[in-house]
Amino acid sequence: MPTSFSIAPQRYSLVAFFVLTFLLSWSLWIPAALASHGLMTFSVSPMVTGIVGAFAPTIAGLIMTAREEVVPGLRRLGRRLWLWRVGFQWYFFVLLWPALLSLCGTGVAILMGWPAPDFANPPFVTLYPIPPEAAQVGWWFFLPFIFLQQLTIGSAMGEELGWRGYALPHLQARTSALYASLILGLLWGIWHLPLYWTVGDARTSMSVGWLLAGLLLEAILYTWVFNHTQGSLLLSLLFHAATAVTSLFLAFLSLPWVGFVVTLGLVVGIVLIEGERWVKVNAHPLKV
Repeated sequence: MPTSFSIAPQRYSLVAFFVLTFLLSWSLWIPAALASHGLMTFSVSPMVTGIVGAFAPTIAGLIMTAREEVVPGLRRLGRRLWLWRVGFQWYFFVLLWPALLSLCGTGVAILMGWPAPDFANPPFVTLYPIPPEAAQVGWWFFLPFIFLQQLTIGSAMGEELGWRGYALPHLQARTSALYASLILGLLWGIWHLPLYWTVGDARTSMSVGWLLAGLLLEAILYTWVFNHTQGSLLLSLLFHAATAVTSLFLAFLSLPWVGFVVTLGLVVGIVLIEGERWVKVNAHPLKV
C-alpha cells in the first residue's frame, strides 16, 4: 500500500521555508520584472535572475533541513535523492506523461482547424544558440544533453529538493495528501508570478489563471508519484525535467483547457481510486 510520506514539522518551520523561498527568488525576480518594463534600473539579465532564483526552493529546503536535523536530516534527503528502486511503471509515467499531454493538446487543436506546428523547429532551436553545423545532425541529438542540464543545473534540481524534498512531507504531517498538494500547488503557482510579468520571458504569453490551475493539478500528480515511490526525489526530479524538456523539444499548439481537462480527469481518477488515503491525515514518519 502506498503511504503519505510525512515529517513531523517544528513550529513555524513551513512558514519559514516559504518565506525564505519567496524572499530569495522575488528579491531578484521583481526588480528584473520592473526593469523589463522600464520602471527601474536593474543591470542583471532576466535570464540570469530566472536561473538563480529558480534555486531558491532547494536552497531554502537545505537550510531548513540543516537547521532542524543537521547532518542526519541532510543524509536522509540525500538517500531519497538516490532512491531509484521504485518500479519501472513510475519511470514510464514521469518521463512520458508531459509529452503525451502536449501531443493531446496539439491533436485537439489540429482537429479544431489550427495549422500543424513546425515540429522541425521546436522552441529549443531558438532558445539555445546552436552552430549551424551542429544543427545539421538533428535536434534529437541534443535532447539527452539538455535533459541532463535541466535535471542537474536547471529548475528540476533548483526546485524539487524544496517543494517535494522539504515542503510536501511537512505538509502531509499536518493535513491530507490532497490538501497538502493543493496548498503546495497554489504557492508553487504564486511563486512563479514575477516571471510571467517579465518582458522577454517565454511565459509572458501564458494565462496566469491557467498557470495556477495547471500547477494545482500537477502538484497532485507529483504527490501521487511521491507517495507511491517511497518519497523518491529522483522521480520528482525526472518528472520536472521531463516537463521542461517537453516544452523545449516538442513544438505544440497549446489549448490550455485541453491539458486542464485531461489532467483533471487523471487527478479525479487518482483521488477516487486512492479513496480515504487521500483525504485523511497520515503522519507516518518518512524513513528512507
